[in-house]
Amino acid sequence: MKNHKLTIPMFTLVAFCIIGCSYTPNSTIVANENLTQYNPKDFSTKSTVPTTTAKANEEWIMKAIWYEQQGDFANSNLYYAKLYETTQSDEYLIQELTTALYSGKGSNNLSKLENYVQKNPQNVQGERLLISFYLNEKKYNEAKGITKQLLSHSTQPIDFELSANPYILSGDYKEGVKLLEEAYNKTFNEDILLKITTLLASYIGDVDGAVQYLESHRHIHECSEKICLQLVEIYSKQQKVKELIDVYQDLYEETHKEVYAEKLIETYLYAKEYAPAIVFLQSEYKNDELLYELYLEKHDYVKAEMVADKLYKDTGNAKWIAESAMAQYENATDKNDAVMLQKVVNKFEEALSKKIDDSIYLNYYGYTLIDKNIDIQKGIDIIEKALKQQPDNSYYLDSLAWGYFKLGNCEKAYSNMKRVVEIEGLDEDEIRGHWNAIDQKCKK
Repeated sequence: MKNHKLTIPMFTLVAFCIIGCSYTPNSTIVANENLTQYNPKDFSTKSTVPTTTAKANEEWIMKAIWYEQQGDFANSNLYYAKLYETTQSDEYLIQELTTALYSGKGSNNLSKLENYVQKNPQNVQGERLLISFYLNEKKYNEAKGITKQLLSHSTQPIDFELSANPYILSGDYKEGVKLLEEAYNKTFNEDILLKITTLLASYIGDVDGAVQYLESHRHIHECSEKICLQLVEIYSKQQKVKELIDVYQDLYEETHKEVYAEKLIETYLYAKEYAPAIVFLQSEYKNDELLYELYLEKHDYVKAEMVADKLYKDTGNAKWIAESAMAQYENATDKNDAVMLQKVVNKFEEALSKKIDDSIYLNYYGYTLIDKNIDIQKGIDIIEKALKQQPDNSYYLDSLAWGYFKLGNCEKAYSNMKRVVEIEGLDEDEIRGHWNAIDQKCKK
């Protein structure tokens, strides 16, 4: 039995790349200040400690800043803690808590930060820092109180984004989305948009709202890869093929990545829209192998044979000789035409002479030799080579059984065909026909 199937995997409408399936707030948005611009002498002049301590402070300041610049927040925190302990300076309090937060450490100075924020209700940095600590300690109600204070005097997008977190983490997703929308409308930031659409689709259940947001952003600001991939996820789940085609087209135009071109072709195949797929392969994404598969799927064997011949000429890969032979056979209206069969045999022999041993081609050629009574024993020998690669392949076993049946070897024909029926059943016409013939003649 021939089993020449497309080498493109069966396409199912599932997400190509999952984005935004869960929401992870950023709870470490704390500061605008740039420490590298701090002047250690400015700090030291504020201190009333003795000169020797002031010199130590300067050394600690330099070390704290240096470690911070290296991303070593744990060591930086040690020096800021010393600086705050010796100076009681608000600047060092903020920096000690900031580096503690970044390093994932706790701090003994949280109560002092609370007092600082209470005394300085307009200090954005302190409020951000306190919100972040409350989030880490899951004190969501306390965090909400500070966010209201923060937003009473700040319109910065970063503050709306941070303020959304305690609402989201406490399950008030709609209020969280409202705050994120404020941040997004000021920036059109894609990461904020993805947070909004994740909450809408996965937590609130408003998938249409998420799509509306994503499509609006896509058409106004173009389709970045991460925005389009979230649309792919949603449209795949909804089985919206036309929309997927449109998004994959945009993804390929935006990135020129082969994977999106291939996904576009797979989606075209799923929708059986062969014409636009062929145009795409002939113009925007030249890929003769995919074009060949498309022609096979379309049953346009004449063009498939032409592409296979071109691929052999271009690549020198002898598998395309075998593919050309199969396309030529499939195109024939008279499968018993002697001239056509000889051409097919010649092509397979050429492919075999070039060491082609893929079991698909061996089975196809061997079955042709058997079924058309060209050389039954040779066909059996070739099928047995295919079975060495795939011993339990029911199609190959069917070919072998048919070969033994034609040689009159009922024992081997019946035993092999029985295995085929046990695996596949009798739904396929060819299997049922072979089984009936063998069973009628060979069953003991």
